[in-house]
Amino acid sequence: MKNSKIWLVIGFNLFFLFNTWHVESCGYFEIDWELYRFFSPEQANTQKFRPLYFSFNRFYDANSVEKNNVDENLQEWQSYFKNQASQKDLESFIYKSNQQDLDKVRSYVLLQKPLADAKLANNSAVQYLASKNKDAEAIEYIIFAKKCEKYAYRPDEWSEPAANAKEMLSAFSKEAEKRYGTAKEPFIKLRYAYQAIRLAHYSEDYKATIYLYDKLVEPLKTENVIKYWALGHKAGALRSLGQNAMSAYLFGIVFEKSTAKRVSAFLSCKVFSDADWDKALSYCKNNKEKANLFCIRGIQPQNMVLPEMMAIYNFDPKSDYLDMLLLREINKVEMTLMPLLSSHSGFEGYATSDQIALYKAYLPKLKTFILQYLKNAPAEKQALWVMALGYTDYLLGKPSEARKSFASIDKNKLSTEGSKQMTVFETMIELMEINVLEKDNEEVLYKKVSALNNSALKSLMVATFERHYLRQGEKAKAYLSFHILADIKVENKWIDELLDFSKKSDLTSYEKELLAKIDSKNAYQTLLEIKATLLFAEDNLDEAEKLFKEAGINTNLKGKPNSDEIIDCIECPRTGTYTKLGLIQEIKTLQKQATKGSADAYLKLGNIYYNTTFFGHCWEALDYYRSGSTWTSYGFEKNTTDRSITDCSKAQEYYQKAMELYEKNKNKEMAAKACFLAAKAEQNNLFASDDFRKDRQNTGMQAYFNPKYRTNFDVLKQKYRNSNFYSKAIKECFYISLYN
Repeated sequence: MKNSKIWLVIGFNLFFLFNTWHVESCGYFEIDWELYRFFSPEQANTQKFRPLYFSFNRFYDANSVEKNNVDENLQEWQSYFKNQASQKDLESFIYKSNQQDLDKVRSYVLLQKPLADAKLANNSAVQYLASKNKDAEAIEYIIFAKKCEKYAYRPDEWSEPAANAKEMLSAFSKEAEKRYGTAKEPFIKLRYAYQAIRLAHYSEDYKATIYLYDKLVEPLKTENVIKYWALGHKAGALRSLGQNAMSAYLFGIVFEKSTAKRVSAFLSCKVFSDADWDKALSYCKNNKEKANLFCIRGIQPQNMVLPEMMAIYNFDPKSDYLDMLLLREINKVEMTLMPLLSSHSGFEGYATSDQIALYKAYLPKLKTFILQYLKNAPAEKQALWVMALGYTDYLLGKPSEARKSFASIDKNKLSTEGSKQMTVFETMIELMEINVLEKDNEEVLYKKVSALNNSALKSLMVATFERHYLRQGEKAKAYLSFHILADIKVENKWIDELLDFSKKSDLTSYEKELLAKIDSKNAYQTLLEIKATLLFAEDNLDEAEKLFKEAGINTNLKGKPNSDEIIDCIECPRTGTYTKLGLIQEIKTLQKQATKGSADAYLKLGNIYYNTTFFGHCWEALDYYRSGSTWTSYGFEKNTTDRSITDCSKAQEYYQKAMELYEKNKNKEMAAKACFLAAKAEQNNLFASDDFRKDRQNTGMQAYFNPKYRTNFDVLKQKYRNSNFYSKAIKECFYISLYN
């Protein structure tokens, strides 16, 4: 009746969606998970479930899976050694010793031969074996297990098995069974049983695996974790033989009894039909065993776990599974909803609107269950569940309700992790309740968040600050909240506002952090150089020159911007002495010479205005990034974030004036060269044009021969065909040869 009442209160009907299930799933792509996990799963109540915390990776912490195996085994051995051997020495002796090391120990312990290896001689486990009446059984078992390791253990799934592995596994299984029969010490006897069972399983003799468990382990009537390691192999053999229900039931027991094998039991426990699920439940001898199966089912990443939690609550209201599943569920929900709060303006997170709506409807039901649980919650679990209640209200947009829940917690009784968690929640509420972001509260909140060293909370703070900056008209601070120097150089957004901000005195701690994104020493100079470069690109030479001088940043440009080339080579190694400021001054000098009729000045001006475009080797004079992604099969993409200088019109204009003057001065070779360079500039204007995009889509290669952008090639062909320069150019430039 209790279960029925809860179901009626919750009004939740997702249970039947998940009756057909299997646990092991394919890989997930890990998004920036740390930015959205505010409720740390690593609370005192849940430490033993660490690998199974919610994550979009296969496990929350893959390293702890293998560590649990080692630790659980070493704890058993440490007990056998009467706690007279350290866990570190046991690990070195059992896991890191090779066959030769173990043979030396055998001779030392059993035959009293000298042990020259100081590392082994000083090992507390070795010393204990030597002092314990020459413990032959333990030594012989460890040596046997080491021999089996070659065939039973593969470092990863890609490793090739040892030669004749199946035959050797079967032979070693039989040998372990014989040794079991002669062993006297129950601890060693059980371990031989385990070896016989697991080796039979690895050799794919599933019937023998089941038989050996029933024959060797059951009669011992011992409660030892190795028993459940062996039981996991029996469960796996049953699954391989198609007995899914019994297999799932046994894996549920392993899941409960062995921390080390909990993950493998979870991954291996598979039920594919309602009939098998019901049958597996029917094998359970008590409610605790039923809770095992519901917990395993609830751990599926794609499952909404409330039905499983309610079932477990009715089977075992004090179950530790509930704490772990509660945090998994909250972490899953916040992954969907928190990006809306912790990301910058205009970013809507990874979830679809349907997913967001689903979780917003789901949260009140989860809250109802939390309230139900808290009515009879054990004292040691109260704080965790009240924190969950408060955070649920926070996610529902009810900060005042969340604050009430958090205020009811006795902070003096919290663990270190619990205290840190409470501070995070309280700070989140403070951020949510900001009305106006002023200097004082900005400073207090920034220092509080920084002290917690929590990436999710920092992200939330930055997003909250950004929204207030935008509302308050502080564009520079809003922009810098989510952008860095590289973005400023590409987007050139709010450069004047950024300059004004960089001149500000009496900065808050957060403002200093924002400006450090530009330059930790002098952000103003760096921004001034960027603005000067923008003005240079706009051909506003006087203002650009003034700002470059004020900025005092003089980086050498590659190559000689006033030189000409038949074939452009952007990546060719070059040295150069020109700076942006020096280049502006060179342009001004050449412009004066050009007005006096200098054809050479016009040619050099054409070279400079060509070489500083996207197509020239000195493009860095006017821009900071040159990306091949700008180019497509249909020409240059026009967008707001890439301002690559692709217009070669001014270069073409200067080249044509140079050609006219050279022609006037009877210098046919230089006129031919100027004409060719004008043709090259004109060709690039085709590639950057809308005409090219449209024609390329419709006519393929014909787009390259658009006569509108071929006037200078026609002049070159008709007027300078007999020049030496033309002969040289046609050999080096494939396009002229094709066009010819």
